[in-house]
Amino acid sequence: MEPNPQADILRRLRCAEGHLNAVIEMAESGQPCEQVLHQLNAVQSALRATGGKIICWQSESMQEVVLNSDSFAERSIALKQLQSLYAIYVQHFNHTQEVNYD
Repeated sequence: MEPNPQADILRRLRCAEGHLNAVIEMAESGQPCEQVLHQLNAVQSALRATGGKIICWQSESMQEVVLNSDSFAERSIALKQLQSLYAIYVQHFNHTQEVNYD
């Protein structure tokens, strides 16, 4: 049986959704901030891993074009799309957020 990347990604997103709902319930019930932040970090890690899976899935689907297309334009477009996906991923998941104490 061939793995289904889309099903795996959707499963991961639903799992992260469940964890996020649990974090919301923790915050609503007044759980200590340390516990809420710890669980929120777990949600962010799950989303980060899912984002990586999405990029892998897309790169695998474009592999044939990138490696074997006779058209330079097709290869260039595919590589630019992958570069754009990676830039979005890095922008949203690998940045240091500033804390404003005002």
